[in-house]
This record gives sequence, structure tokens and C-alpha cells, in this order.
Amino acid sequence: MRLSDKERSTIKEAVAEIDPLAKIFLFGSRTDDSKKGGDIDLLIMSDILGRAEKRKIRFKLCDTLGEQKIDLLVARNLSDPFVRMARISGIEL
Repeated sequence: MRLSDKERSTIKEAVAEIDPLAKIFLFGSRTDDSKKGGDIDLLIMSDILGRAEKRKIRFKLCDTLGEQKIDLLVARNLSDPFVRMARISGIEL
């Protein structure tokens, strides 16, 4: 996993401030240690996060981590095939 300890803790704190029960998964190219670069793709499994909360999390992450491309996927369940793929291939933070 190509995230620093600081990046992992920042992500977990930003999500936990709004939903302490949410599960967070890193997926995409950042899960492969042999690759370079890439955006930060995060799946957040939560029963309570909506668009406003997603914006708050994104703002906090951009403010703390700086200018990085961060993609947030928020889902309540695994009914969507893309969400299932992200969950299966993802690494829980």
C-alpha cells in the first residue's frame, strides 16, 4: 500500500469525525507497491454519509494532504458491481 502513516491516519480521522463506524478501503493503483504515482481511490462504506458529508471529508483531506487527486466512493452496501470490485480488491485502512 502506497500511503504514508500520516496519510492513513488523516484519512481515518477525517471519516471518523463524521461516521466513526464507517469502513474505509483503499483501492486502485495505490494498493500496488510496484507502481508509481496515481490518485488516492477510497471506498467508504457508511450508512449515514451523504453528499454534504462527502464534501466535508474531501475538503478536510485536500486541506491536510495538499493537492492530490482523491476519489471518494461512498456506498451503503455492495449492490453496485463497481463497489463490490473496490471492496474485494481494496485494502482496509
